[in-house]
Amino acid sequence: METFNTQYGLITLYSNETFIAYQFKNGNYWDIDTLMKLREYIPSDRNILEIGGHCGTSSIVYSSFLRNDKKVYVYEPQRNMYNLLVKNIAQNNLHDKIIPNNLGVFCYEGCGKMNNIDLDGGGGVVSARYESENNLSCNFGGIGLGEAGEDVKLTTIDSMNLDNIGYIHCDAQGSENFIFSKGIETITKFRPVILYEDNVVHGRYLYDTVCKSYADYSVESGFDIKKYCMETLNYSKYIDSFNGGSDTLLIP
Repeated sequence: METFNTQYGLITLYSNETFIAYQFKNGNYWDIDTLMKLREYIPSDRNILEIGGHCGTSSIVYSSFLRNDKKVYVYEPQRNMYNLLVKNIAQNNLHDKIIPNNLGVFCYEGCGKMNNIDLDGGGGVVSARYESENNLSCNFGGIGLGEAGEDVKLTTIDSMNLDNIGYIHCDAQGSENFIFSKGIETITKFRPVILYEDNVVHGRYLYDTVCKSYADYSVESGFDIKKYCMETLNYSKYIDSFNGGSDTLLIP
């Protein structure tokens, strides 16, 4: 592992983490331009739900946007990534601001599996990249639900029973439709700003992998959160390809 002293605090990463580690090794903070542009849309007096927290690089920045009594609730299914998230929270003394959960978020509560291949990186076997092949790079933050990988526990947005959610960040490598299909009650109640990775348009192979692996949930796979927010909840605006990326921003 390697620890970087950044303007937002200490960030520890696996040394063979691709993309994110590359940015930190070059003196930059991962995706900081996008995070700063999001600040104007994120209510400082409401809580944040982050789905797919990785090691906490976004969570740590988000926590700096909020008033003292508001929190970032982060969900990360991968055990190694969750442990790293906990480490980064601890070494920055953010226990009271960032609440980590070692759970995947999906359209049902129960057990699931991660994909065993790094589809969004170099195509390596994920478990090997943590151990016997740790000299080879892996996009650990890009591992989605799938087949033959790590066993994980799953929950849904609505079963979290969170309060006063003003912003949801969902980066779940193709599971976004499934996730939002069981978040309707929470989203309808709190009308949060929502940023999500649109993998039906960008990175379709990630979405297709989840659909194939969880074929029993074909109805949930077709849920369109943008359509629901714009047409049913009458959100005011959406921004596709936010900051030139693959995310869509929904604004109440």
